[in-house]
Amino acid sequence: MENEKSKKKDLSKHKNFRYLIFGTIYLHQGFIEVFMYIFMALYLLSFGVSILIIGLTIAIGTSPWIIKIFYGIMTDRKASKKWGRRIPYMLVGSFFSAILFFLLIPLNPSTAWILFTLTIFVANFFNALCDTATDGLVVDTTIPEKRGTVQSICWGSKLIGYIAASLLVGFLVEIFSWTIYFIFMGIFLLLPIPMLLMSKEPPYQISEKFPWKDLKDTFKMRMVWIVLSLFIVTSLATYIVFSMAPLFLSIELNLGLTEVGLVMAAGSLGFFIGTMISGPIFDKLSRKKGIIMALIFLMIVFFMVSLIQNLLMAFIFIILFGLAYGLNTIIKLIISMDICKKSISATMFSVYMSLYNLGNALGTIIGAILVEAYGFQFAFICGGLIMLSTLVLALFIRDTENLFAENTDSIMQ
Repeated sequence: MENEKSKKKDLSKHKNFRYLIFGTIYLHQGFIEVFMYIFMALYLLSFGVSILIIGLTIAIGTSPWIIKIFYGIMTDRKASKKWGRRIPYMLVGSFFSAILFFLLIPLNPSTAWILFTLTIFVANFFNALCDTATDGLVVDTTIPEKRGTVQSICWGSKLIGYIAASLLVGFLVEIFSWTIYFIFMGIFLLLPIPMLLMSKEPPYQISEKFPWKDLKDTFKMRMVWIVLSLFIVTSLATYIVFSMAPLFLSIELNLGLTEVGLVMAAGSLGFFIGTMISGPIFDKLSRKKGIIMALIFLMIVFFMVSLIQNLLMAFIFIILFGLAYGLNTIIKLIISMDICKKSISATMFSVYMSLYNLGNALGTIIGAILVEAYGFQFAFICGGLIMLSTLVLALFIRDTENLFAENTDSIMQ
């Protein structure tokens, strides 16, 4: 047993290997999100499913991300003596989400909509479980001065996944079939497993009882509630636009699957650039300046997206959307890490992400309703107006990096 442990890589001593694991897991998150929020809508549309049902399918399928707090409590409190409190959940989540993507292959979403949606739901449950444990490991092993950098690595990898998947879907589906794409997805989701089997996470002493006092004390803080409110509203506004954009390109501009993939890949490239440049920049700015700058940029881009009339405009404005979304994502993740007390880091980070994902689901449903009733442009303008209202909340953001002094003690480089 001792000899086996000695062969494992201690993640507290192997920074680059730790980053490789984070990057690989976030890379497959990118693949999954591209399917869930871009190509699943077009996949369902090809079976004659209505826009409203498409929105409902996406919302139900992604709803496991809303209850990430339960996964957070689980990974904070239930550990394996051999593997630790994060790696077991990362292993289980990666494996079963892959298997469930394979199981999508024979399902017809028109005649077997309930079974299709249930399979998507369970796949996202395991994927969210893996993601939550990964988030906890990121928070556990990153000092405050490197939070922007590590989030750029994670989300930069995720955006590489966005770009690669956006380009591959059109090619794989139009040249071969959706079956080939689902097989590719399942295989790719298995990639982190060998690295996780080689890893040993840093030790952490888990108390006998869950530290409910830490949780209560966290929610007594006014700043935490400001952040929670900001997350819900900004993600709601963003997904009114983001979830409906692929359908807009297909239905209004009459673009084919490959063309939609190219446009969304361009947006993913903008997202990648935004995440890579923003981490180091936001590490040098105050949190308030960072979030206000990101929100104003994203709001302006929403109004620009509503003006798209042709393929060239789609490329330009969707790239800008991706860039603005990347900046917005990184600053919110930095603030999330700031306000995670280490004793309940995965739990609290999952709370913030759950509310972020709740906003995503609500935005998807509201976007579908607005499009059905008033059209795409109206829905995109509404997204911009909602984003404008978030600036009021952003004005109250301050000093989140110093909210929990204990987070600066005894953590890795």
